[in-house]
Amino acid sequence: MTGATFHVGDVFDVLRALPADSVDLVLTSPPFLALRSYLPDDHADKGREIGQEGTPGEFLGTLLRLTAELDRVLAPHGSLCVELGDSYSGSNGGAGGTDPKNPGKGAGIAASRSGDGWPLAKSLCGIPELYAFSLAYGRNLLTGEESPAGMWRVRNLVRWVRPNPPVGALGDKFRPATSTMTVACRAKDRWFDLDAVREPHKNGVDPSTMGGNGHGYRKPGVRDAGTVAMPGNPLGAPPLDWWEVPTQPYRGAHYATWPAALCVRPIESMCPREVCRTCGEPRRRLVDACWSDCGHDDYRRGVVLDPFAGSGTTLAVATGHGRDAVGIDIDERNADLARERVGMFLEVEQ
Repeated sequence: MTGATFHVGDVFDVLRALPADSVDLVLTSPPFLALRSYLPDDHADKGREIGQEGTPGEFLGTLLRLTAELDRVLAPHGSLCVELGDSYSGSNGGAGGTDPKNPGKGAGIAASRSGDGWPLAKSLCGIPELYAFSLAYGRNLLTGEESPAGMWRVRNLVRWVRPNPPVGALGDKFRPATSTMTVACRAKDRWFDLDAVREPHKNGVDPSTMGGNGHGYRKPGVRDAGTVAMPGNPLGAPPLDWWEVPTQPYRGAHYATWPAALCVRPIESMCPREVCRTCGEPRRRLVDACWSDCGHDDYRRGVVLDPFAGSGTTLAVATGHGRDAVGIDIDERNADLARERVGMFLEVEQ
């Protein structure tokens, strides 16, 4: 029976108390820069809310310090998936804008932020890309400081495309409908199961294996023979690096909820179903639907961590797909929302 644990508290405090190498996938969406404050004004941890930093460089520094803590609890074979939306600078551009996860909900809280450390008013700040490549180069690309998270392998920048985004104030720009999920890891051989997330071939054919125009591949042992049409993978085609997923309305009191469908691919492809407690090796897919076996016969379920769990979407999807889950949130009110979504398998720790 799978289960989840929901920790109420500041994300840095809770992460320091979690065991090292105890989770297999971090899947989360931190608060965006200058979008909104989620906590009531009288909350004891109001001053510790992420997203309220004075400049994009300071915000990026917070994300990198957070990533260093996530690295400690992430198993060596694990992956990091962080979804971020961008912010606009200055009052005329509407810093923060509207919440891309929840159409029609709230405008930015820091519309006057501009000046030193910010781009020109009405300009995007570039937060998602700056975060990804600060991981890749091991340095805060806005401040020049060495990153406490060190260097990571950035494997993908997945674009979440929403066909039903909020309209918001457009003025002289197109309607924003995307955000970015950075997919990164430390190891060269991270756990990844592409076959678990393959999709049906269009018209029954995998176009990546067709001949012509350089899109096929040469027949083994034949030189200068051009490309040849080969049958597609029977398990389906690999997903592209942009995912069209509609936002979902949520009747609860949380402002920004992920659609459950956005969590499925990361969990199925980057969180193993079983990991050995003795040697830490995850079971990997072999040929003919067989799985590797380290021989210790002492397996635990894979664990998904969402350090900004909110109403518990990630936890609900993880447990629904046979994994265990750990959630963290600074707002104790979200524990009740998560319990409603995850059900009897959620344990709350405050």
